[in-house]
Amino acid sequence: MAQLLRRLDDEVYVEYNTIGLDGTDLPTWSSPTDEIWHFVAGVRLESWDAEPGPADASWTPVSSATFVAETGVVAIVSMMDGRGHDFLIGPPRFEYGVDMYLREPEPGDGHATGECDETWLLRFWPIRDVFDPIAHAAPFSYIARGVLYYSIDLEPEQLVQPPARRKVPVPVSAVTDWASLRVDPDLDTFDGWLRMLRRKAEGRGVTVHELLRAAGVDIEDGVDLTPASCTPPQARAGRFEDPLIDRYYADQARRGSSSVHNVGKDLLREYADGERIAKELCRSGTHTFSVPVEGRGALYAPAGVSRRVWRWEDDMLGGELMDDGLTVDRQVLARNPWTRQILVSGIVTVLRRDHDRHGCDDTVWYRVRDAEPHEAARVLCAEATWEEDPDQRRALDELAREKLIDLRATYRSRER
Repeated sequence: MAQLLRRLDDEVYVEYNTIGLDGTDLPTWSSPTDEIWHFVAGVRLESWDAEPGPADASWTPVSSATFVAETGVVAIVSMMDGRGHDFLIGPPRFEYGVDMYLREPEPGDGHATGECDETWLLRFWPIRDVFDPIAHAAPFSYIARGVLYYSIDLEPEQLVQPPARRKVPVPVSAVTDWASLRVDPDLDTFDGWLRMLRRKAEGRGVTVHELLRAAGVDIEDGVDLTPASCTPPQARAGRFEDPLIDRYYADQARRGSSSVHNVGKDLLREYADGERIAKELCRSGTHTFSVPVEGRGALYAPAGVSRRVWRWEDDMLGGELMDDGLTVDRQVLARNPWTRQILVSGIVTVLRRDHDRHGCDDTVWYRVRDAEPHEAARVLCAEATWEEDPDQRRALDELAREKLIDLRATYRSRER
């Protein structure tokens, strides 16, 4: 039987009756109520571990589709700046199914403001692992030096590195392998808290609503359990209409975090989504740590994607690890005997940006965890698939040198 893993209630302003789903290859769609061109839509996103049954009778089925997720994180988008919260549906490079439903708005939909004109339900579930190292993990093209406004005229196929000539087995994971597709009752998220609350209410022989009222929450029987309806007044900052942003701001303020001060609403939404998704990508008790990502591609390392990273660590006596991280396929690449440091690489899964650590230039700090076996298998497969052929590289280097010599000679002749 399919289990609901997590859900999110959101609210998006829709313009020109056009709605899209970022993070997928699905086309945009329009509401059947096409007489409304600009409206506020309440959106409920649900992630399931298998194909769910039909929604209750209050929902009208609209359409179903399948798609391949780029990162496993999606968001409702509309024209201009209409964007909903990021939502984790599962691992990257999986094929997913989605069922779309529509209904008249009910109390509590969206941000519980009562301003929705219609409400959408999108249910996602995983179908199969479709990771392909050729399509999904191709390296950057070769880089050739140019002289001022002239560049080496290599053919496009010479600049794109072909795969190695040997076959590499491609790992195929199961749905149950992934932390993001398993129910974890101890997870420090709203859905994990709600599961704990249901267990506590069942043990006391009361309803969840009765337990919430005893804790000071003003909630009536039958009201939908959402962050907006379940958050007691003392846990609300009261600064933002969006309950997810407001709750995050209040949590950070209680912890004394300075990262939320003088931060705009859009950035706070990014922080709140990143914190929530980072927790959903981990199993309870998972050790996390921070690493710098430098160079090309550092500005956008998507949450949920695994990759190899490099960093300098203290060379500690006894082989102790600096922060108990970077243990998967760990390789010591260099030692600096003067500073007592080692250059280490390992495979991690990105969780979110680390907003408390600020990099410079093209260095960005990310919060990560060590990759699990099925995640590391994808990275190792990609590395083996795209391993450079030494003979081909030598031939390409020689060709580039010859063209560069000719290019410089031509450039000097034009200066005379």
